[in-house]
Amino acid sequence: MTEQIRSKILADLIECFEDVATDATIGVAVSGGSDSVAMLLALREALPKATLRVATVDHGLRPEAGDEARWVGALCSGLGIEHDILPITNLLLGSNLQARARAARYDALSEWGLGFEVVCLGHSQTDVAETFLIRLARGSGVDGLAKMQARWHNRGLNWARPLLNFSRNDLRCYLRIQGQSWCEDPSNDDRSYTRVQMRQIQPQLDELGLNTARLAKTAARMSSVQKALAFSLKTIRQAVIQIDFGDIVFDRGALAQLPSEYVEQMVAESLSWIGGQAYKPRNSALLRAISAKTTFSLHGCVLIPQPGNLLRISREYVAVAKVKSLCPALWDGRYFAPNHNKTYEIRALGTYGLSLCPDWRFDKIPRIALESSPSVWQNDQLISAPQAGFGQKDVLQVVPTPWE
Repeated sequence: MTEQIRSKILADLIECFEDVATDATIGVAVSGGSDSVAMLLALREALPKATLRVATVDHGLRPEAGDEARWVGALCSGLGIEHDILPITNLLLGSNLQARARAARYDALSEWGLGFEVVCLGHSQTDVAETFLIRLARGSGVDGLAKMQARWHNRGLNWARPLLNFSRNDLRCYLRIQGQSWCEDPSNDDRSYTRVQMRQIQPQLDELGLNTARLAKTAARMSSVQKALAFSLKTIRQAVIQIDFGDIVFDRGALAQLPSEYVEQMVAESLSWIGGQAYKPRNSALLRAISAKTTFSLHGCVLIPQPGNLLRISREYVAVAKVKSLCPALWDGRYFAPNHNKTYEIRALGTYGLSLCPDWRFDKIPRIALESSPSVWQNDQLISAPQAGFGQKDVLQVVPTPWE
């Protein structure tokens, strides 16, 4: 049985990366835990001609994390693989820590992995099952219950989770075949984390037939439903959405005629695109935002009710107030000036910039949306503010939405 597991893991990896050049450079995120260590060894065995580069993210939250990162470094040194430690220094203890740590981890890996063919993450079937249970307990909809993606593109990178068909026990079995140890994270026994609670009740769920494989299969079914929704939304969006430069404007009257799952899906994907987030907001917060009668902040965005029963989603000013990019570089992940003077700078328009735009009221765009909108400057001279009606509108271009 152990050799069968090994053969199946290697076969899955070869199939997963059949569209990747055999000599590609592949990034591998390795924490030192069994799942990511198994992924590293299996990739090395399945793709012998590829160049593997390894990164370990140190969130700075546990004293053991530095030792674990150095352990991974020693493992990579023995394998002849280049290893980088990516420190995160600005995480503070407090609410929603795991979500903030995850976002910071993706930020660090995104910057590190630029230029690689793909960056791999060591999630397993066990993670799929645990995530399904966590989101089920939160009352998530189809989008939240859907299985983790095995391959996707985000932040200018290709990402992969190549081991989603294998449980943690399978991967540890593979490591034992290799005679390879791994690090045990003590937080895996900390019951203050919901994921640990779900992990510890899994034996009882197994007795009821809700084992890891069954839960993962249900998550896969939810992914199929998710795809069906996405297919339907291609037509529905045309009736309820208007893209206003980088803002998205919904017809709330038209939204009210749709099943709630469609509404939640469209608003969530809009928030993720505008806010530059890899993950969609929690369903409970999303529902409050959709029904709010006044301006609501969520996911780095503001949802602004407007006359005519409209709902505008714009970038939140505080999220971009200090973000600056020299032309033609991308600003805030969505705007660029491809044919403009490299001494020019893209930044949020702000209160001062808006005061330089005499016609900003003409299109009746809310002030809060205009202040966070992109503008082009040369030192203190405003060159263009497209949404506020100042200068040439075509100076700035917008990256298309994922659904266009």
